[in-house]
Amino acid sequence: MKRIIAAASALALTAGLAFAETHETLKAHTLQTSVGDISFGAWGRSTFNVGRQNTSTKITADLTATGNAVVANAAVATGAETLYANALKEGGNFATVSAAAAAAGYTLEEVSLKEDLSNLEDYATAVATYNAVNAMMNGQTVDGETLGNLVAGNYIIKALKAQEKDESNSRGYMGLEPDWSYGNRVGFWIIGRTPDQHFGFDFNLDADARALFVHKLWDSDEDTDDVNYNEDGKYAVAIGDQAKIWGLFDNSLFQTKVAFGRMREQELRGTIGDFGQRESSDVKSEDDIFQEIWTATGLFLSAKANEDSPLKGFYVNGAIDLAGTLGITTTNADGTTTRSESAADTDSDKAISFYEGMRSAQAGVGYTLPGLFQIKAQYWGDSISENNYRYAVSTYKSAREAGFGLNDYYGRMEFGIDWLGGMGGATSFLDPSLDLEKTPNAHLIELGFKVPIVTDNDLRDYDPEKFYNWYSCLGTMGVIQKGFIMYKGHVWGGQGVSNLSQYSYNLVDMNAGDGADILMAGFDFLTEVCVNPFGKQDLFVGLSGNYNITSASADGSMKSGLSVEDLKLTQHKFAAELYVKKTFAANNFMFAGIAGNFSIQKMEGTVNGIVDLSYDGKANRFYMPIGVEMFF
Repeated sequence: MKRIIAAASALALTAGLAFAETHETLKAHTLQTSVGDISFGAWGRSTFNVGRQNTSTKITADLTATGNAVVANAAVATGAETLYANALKEGGNFATVSAAAAAAGYTLEEVSLKEDLSNLEDYATAVATYNAVNAMMNGQTVDGETLGNLVAGNYIIKALKAQEKDESNSRGYMGLEPDWSYGNRVGFWIIGRTPDQHFGFDFNLDADARALFVHKLWDSDEDTDDVNYNEDGKYAVAIGDQAKIWGLFDNSLFQTKVAFGRMREQELRGTIGDFGQRESSDVKSEDDIFQEIWTATGLFLSAKANEDSPLKGFYVNGAIDLAGTLGITTTNADGTTTRSESAADTDSDKAISFYEGMRSAQAGVGYTLPGLFQIKAQYWGDSISENNYRYAVSTYKSAREAGFGLNDYYGRMEFGIDWLGGMGGATSFLDPSLDLEKTPNAHLIELGFKVPIVTDNDLRDYDPEKFYNWYSCLGTMGVIQKGFIMYKGHVWGGQGVSNLSQYSYNLVDMNAGDGADILMAGFDFLTEVCVNPFGKQDLFVGLSGNYNITSASADGSMKSGLSVEDLKLTQHKFAAELYVKKTFAANNFMFAGIAGNFSIQKMEGTVNGIVDLSYDGKANRFYMPIGVEMFF
């Protein structure tokens, strides 16, 4: 029983942790040499889904009383535009009317209406001014304000009516998951340790299902703006989470660790993640509670107080990621810039500045009182600079074009507290001292809180899920009766500002400063029950589910020049999965189940007081997952 629980908790509950630290606990395939021990192994994971999905989208643009008045007077607006257009033609009277307008204290502009209607207000004003002054010159009277509203309203109605749709489709589908490994991942890991366990290396190699040996062989036509330095390695046989060399150095107070290379360090990371992707989608992870420290290529330092030290329980770490963040940008002869290499790729004479290098810094501190609690805080350096190699250049291109830059976003602060009172003295659910014979019912609760460091609040409009005002996640997991029941779950929420484009089929794109207040919240859960607790204990039934809601409201101007009033938007997402899991060879399992995802989206608001715009979207997917995970 203890072996099964250890595998389930230390592996299945935390699949995706750093290979070196995780798989080292298996003690599999160890070679003893004169200079130390080398351990190695392999793993694989994939899930095949087959099912059916249905979608429907309905967008309507209903006229208000004002809108009906615009339609009734469409001929008047059209006639006014014709007069204005003729005046601009060769031989027209635009110059004469313009002079008369100036004499009367009006300004008459020559305006060509843009295709995206972004200058519609200026165009409508020009048409109305021309017609009003021209009428005055002929001894007549035209209400310029009313005419301008009719001209603008006529275009608004046509543009929004063109967006109307009512369509649906249904189709069968097949696919592979989890998506973060492109459906199927096979990996190999190897670690080395000196006899005193004070020096070593950790390395793992992954291959994804759809990969060739080099990413560019199958995706050579990818736009360079969409190349992501860190993530493109996923598409090929590539280095996984670990490729580091490290050393430990002792003194009377604490032990110092120094590591070089690619790494994921998880001393303070959240523990409560997924159950190896055997669950519905949109489930929160360990990093939603408290982010791990990781570098693509860099330097890591930490100090951990000794057990007999007066500093017992304290831990501090820091890292700089040279490959993952700021790179080199060269200025061309024509004044344009070219994004070239990361700092890790450069020659010594191209080294980045110290300031830019420190913008990639990550640092954390924590204190643990075993059996009671752990408190922690950290800084995660980041930026929207074009040289930030964590993202494709296109990711924040629109924000940069709007004038935002390197010093408008510095990353985020994270804070966390873990309650360990139900862990029998252990410091986390991965603690090797967790003895389920002595503590048959073990429980862990973790709470994390994240605050981005945004120095220009208007930047928040561009990515509400990145530049949120705040985000928090509460997680819990545990075992009951030494594994008869295992469970985990999250409750989370965040608040931010959005231009709503990504939530409204691009119908509503707010101006900076006029973004909508947006609230995101949800929960997920999973529980597994042992079917034969008094037998071989290798058969489990699992149930998972989650619910997410996004809610937003807005009043203000859109980038098109239009305005919205009383706009309300909601999105609801539900998912559930029921499965049976069969374990074999201690750490390995297969599972099969039935699952469904559902989403409902609704938006409504009034545009310029003329059109009541709304959309309704629905989608559902029913499927059967069949999956396997193996460690050797």
